[in-house]
Amino acid sequence: MDDLMVTLRNKTAALRNDTRLMSGIYAVTLVTALLILALAVRGPEESGKLIADGSGAIVGISRRSLQKTERYDLDLEIRDGDEITKREVTLTLQPQSDGRTGIRISSKDDRQASIEAGIDSIISEIEYSKERKISLPHTLPDGTAIRWLGADRSDNSLLILIPVIYAALILMMIASSGRGDKSAEERRRSILKGLPRFCNQLFLMMNAGLILSDAFDTITGSYVSYEEDDLSSFERDLASMRDATDGHRISTAEVIKDYALRNDVKEMIRIASILTENERRGSDVIESLARESRYLWDERKIVARESGKMIDTKMAYPLGLLLILLIVITMAPALLGM
Repeated sequence: MDDLMVTLRNKTAALRNDTRLMSGIYAVTLVTALLILALAVRGPEESGKLIADGSGAIVGISRRSLQKTERYDLDLEIRDGDEITKREVTLTLQPQSDGRTGIRISSKDDRQASIEAGIDSIISEIEYSKERKISLPHTLPDGTAIRWLGADRSDNSLLILIPVIYAALILMMIASSGRGDKSAEERRRSILKGLPRFCNQLFLMMNAGLILSDAFDTITGSYVSYEEDDLSSFERDLASMRDATDGHRISTAEVIKDYALRNDVKEMIRIASILTENERRGSDVIESLARESRYLWDERKIVARESGKMIDTKMAYPLGLLLILLIVITMAPALLGM
């Protein structure tokens, strides 16, 4: 469990140190907060006030502005004798500059044509009224009693959906960053795994009298006899470097050094520096390569031992899940019986 906590802390620290990831998270968080704030404060500012009587029925509307369109969601209660029906009504009050371009109504049920016509007529008069305070009628033109009630039909689905989308974006950004780090780490491990063999081959061939370029061509040329899937990414990179420099007067030591710097592998940078010094100053490369070969093989053994220890850490995750499941199963009967 301690190894699990240490691993989680290391991963959290690595994410915090990723400036590109943190900048993206800050930007997404800021945009999401502004969007939620805009949705939260937008609704109350679009309409005026509803005037209610002592029984809670709406008897009038006090408009906020005569120059803007305002929307009011109401429930209309219709008393037709002993039968009471309800209808959802949306009043869209038009600004003074607009003419009658139509009636905006949303309803659930169509009941009687005469009642519907009366309701349509009343809503049309209300929507295009030029008064700041509008009194709502209590009866239809045919005398049918009606009662207006306030209703809240605002759609808050966006306020729920936005946090879900925000969490999904953050998880995708973290996963994308993790894939990039994992890819770079896998490439580095492939280089460290293949570097001892490559250094040992260079040492043997240069000790036999070959110059660096010929030794490099011989080593990478041997990869042709293998299938591409049988080669590691490091060996494929070496073969690509050979193809890129074939027929060109380019220093092999500089090519190896550029590759080492690009992948930030200090062990390969040391070997490239030894080869560069040999090309420039004629320093003894044989003894240096032999020393680096021994060091790299020792490092590879250490990495193998650490990889074996990581198995215990990887097993901590499923063991932790099994422990939590066991606790839940044990406590569930007691909790259900309370």
